[in-house]
Amino acid sequence: MNALKALFFGLSVYLIFGCSHAMAIDLYGFGSYWDKEDADGSWGAGLGLSLPLFTEHLRLDGRAYFFEDSDDRNGDSLSLTPLDLGLQVHLLPSSKFDPYVLGGVSYIYSDADKIDFDSGFGGYVGGGADWAILSSAVKLFGEVVYRFSELEQDSGSDIDISGLTANVGLKFHF
Repeated sequence: MNALKALFFGLSVYLIFGCSHAMAIDLYGFGSYWDKEDADGSWGAGLGLSLPLFTEHLRLDGRAYFFEDSDDRNGDSLSLTPLDLGLQVHLLPSSKFDPYVLGGVSYIYSDADKIDFDSGFGGYVGGGADWAILSSAVKLFGEVVYRFSELEQDSGSDIDISGLTANVGLKFHF
């Protein structure tokens, strides 16, 4: 029991003193282009929020995208709304130029004009960089992400929406 108390005390001290410098959030908006396998590429936009986890190198990242007017292989207009939850690993978080890798899971809500698609889950991996342009409070960022996902049609066939996504935007660091 004493070992458990010591572990809890040590973890508490680490969280209070070791993580206090990283307790800042990033709120960001971006423009995006998604090139999909079985549907036309499309332009979209998104919003994101990231929170530090234990250290300034690791961040919990949540984002919502909105892509409209992608035509599938049958000519049906398809709107997609990916909701992402993942991790970012920052290599140089205290410098003006900060490269990072990211990955996570996505829930992709889909809506089409003629054919019903089931919304589904997928994953993503990628990399990017932040560049502090005026101060550490405002950053320009760019990233490339590869999505892995398929949507099922009511007819039973799948549509592969895997592909590269490029994002460019501004982060506000609070």
